Amino acid sequence: MTARPTHWNAPTRVALLILACFLLASTGWLSWLYHLTELAEAAQVDMLSMGVGYPMQAAGIAAFCALSRTRSKAYLQITTTATVVLYVVCLAPATLAPDLAPTLAFGYLASLLCGYFQGYYLYRLASLVPEEQRGMVFGGAYAVSTGASWLLSAVGAGAATRGLWGLLTCGLLAALAVLAIRLAPSESLHADTPTGAGTAPSTQLGALACGVVLLMSATKGMGFSFPTIDLMNGVSLEFSRLLYGVGLLAAGFVSDRDRRWGALCCAGALVMPFFMLALSGAAAPATLMWALAYLLNGFFSVFRVVVLADLAAQGKRPLLAGLGLLFGRLGDALGTTIAVLLGGAPLVLVTVSAVFFACTIALFFVLYQQLYAPVLEAAPTEQQLFDRFAARHDLSSRERDVLRLLLQRRSNAEIAGELFVSEATVKFHVRNILHKTGCTNRRELADLYAVNGS
Repeated sequence: MTARPTHWNAPTRVALLILACFLLASTGWLSWLYHLTELAEAAQVDMLSMGVGYPMQAAGIAAFCALSRTRSKAYLQITTTATVVLYVVCLAPATLAPDLAPTLAFGYLASLLCGYFQGYYLYRLASLVPEEQRGMVFGGAYAVSTGASWLLSAVGAGAATRGLWGLLTCGLLAALAVLAIRLAPSESLHADTPTGAGTAPSTQLGALACGVVLLMSATKGMGFSFPTIDLMNGVSLEFSRLLYGVGLLAAGFVSDRDRRWGALCCAGALVMPFFMLALSGAAAPATLMWALAYLLNGFFSVFRVVVLADLAAQGKRPLLAGLGLLFGRLGDALGTTIAVLLGGAPLVLVTVSAVFFACTIALFFVLYQQLYAPVLEAAPTEQQLFDRFAARHDLSSRERDVLRLLLQRRSNAEIAGELFVSEATVKFHVRNILHKTGCTNRRELADLYAVNGS
């Protein structure tokens, strides 16, 4: 029996999975969008892409949640790998077809497949990454992907993401995504217990979180269509991407240390379009508002994913972690649709946005009160301390069983009898536990647990 390599821990491998899949998705979307602008009128592109394409992504995430609830981890890995391959196959006619109809049909099918593998990596985020690292894993992966996507779009004035070259780029990125799917750990942190402390959240709380994410996304979509100053007059596209990436990193860092501050910064992102509208006559302040808005957008992107991932993990239902992005995409599509329909009536658009904003903030603080307001928490139980120690050192379900008996000072023979395995198997697990915790013997392990498990 050989030990599985532990050079990269589970959060690192999940970050690589998210990075590879999101980079593939964003590059494929950009290639399709470039081709769509060549075939459709400029006024139609937003509705055809975001207004319809985003709901197709949401449908793909829903398909993952629905079809995978009773399936094995091997099934999830195989089907996700297949959707990545089929995604690139669909991108061929979506980005090369000379007519609009096949471009749209295969583009929407690609969006559906994209949603499926997005659901997979969000499931892995909730099931493999401890709560205290979840924001940074997601935000960091998205930040690096955003920077890499910009670099690809900058090569040869976008040649690497257009036409045949774009398809070849997506093929290479798909190969990386398949490798990342293969490298993702199969052992779930939630095989027996959730990583978060406390009881499982109620269905009503989950529904409230989904509603808040939906309204937030719609409000943001409408707000960024306000008749503010031209972006190119103050903040360049390259600089805005840089700010967004920095915002993602900051959001991951802040959220992992205190979810409350991450949530409040996310709410602040919704206010920025109104500030920019009020300052549209003053170039310098408005430019600063644009810069701050892109920074805060990182908090928005992290919050709407992490809040549902946390609830899914706490309820030991990580397959539902994709609901944040699912309802986010539906909200994006709703906001885009309203903005397009009311584009000719700016005053009406601002009024409708203000109504959405008021409703969003009201529901947001109800959610905030239920999730984050209690400051005094009960002292963690012994079980919760054990779970945190095991999660911190990336211990598998079986290694947790062995650790529990080791801490009771059981011998290898006693552990083997308790778990119905051979002594050789016990010795194998003990070696892995000592390696992962950096201990050289059982006494050091007990001392380490006494310090870090309390």
